[in-house]
Amino acid sequence: MIRGPALLAATAMLGSCGEPQLLTVDRYLAQCEALRGGQVRVAGYLGNCSGYDCALYADKARARAYFDYFAGLARTTRIEDKAAHKAALDRLGIAPRSIGIGGDQAFDRRAAPFQNSYVVLTGVVAKDSCTGEGSLDRGWGIDPSHIRAWTSSEGAPANTN
Repeated sequence: MIRGPALLAATAMLGSCGEPQLLTVDRYLAQCEALRGGQVRVAGYLGNCSGYDCALYADKARARAYFDYFAGLARTTRIEDKAAHKAALDRLGIAPRSIGIGGDQAFDRRAAPFQNSYVVLTGVVAKDSCTGEGSLDRGWGIDPSHIRAWTSSEGAPANTN
């Protein structure tokens, strides 16, 4: 009888000693509320990362959709047109959901070689917004501590155009 609970406790302790499980952006977004304040490793597509913008996307297509969405909004001045543009994007199933990445200039320099490619980001999820949504400019959902390439052996898509 003691064997089952002891094994379960040992497994839980071993799991907490290593790196967190690798999550895709979609899996992170599906459970982000439960991840608040915790350490995570998230794999996804990093677009541009400097100044007022740094975010992780599920894939390259969603990153492009995000930038096309905002480029369209910048050209649109009427509120009705902006709402129609967002509705059209939602109908396509490529809503511009992303995870904002906090950081400073030192992180931006570390991230620079990985821009426009698939990466694994390690960091702590913000306590107030797991995506950074609702913030002005560079809101963050993850405060990054490490970034590296996401390899094909780990399931990364090809970086094709």
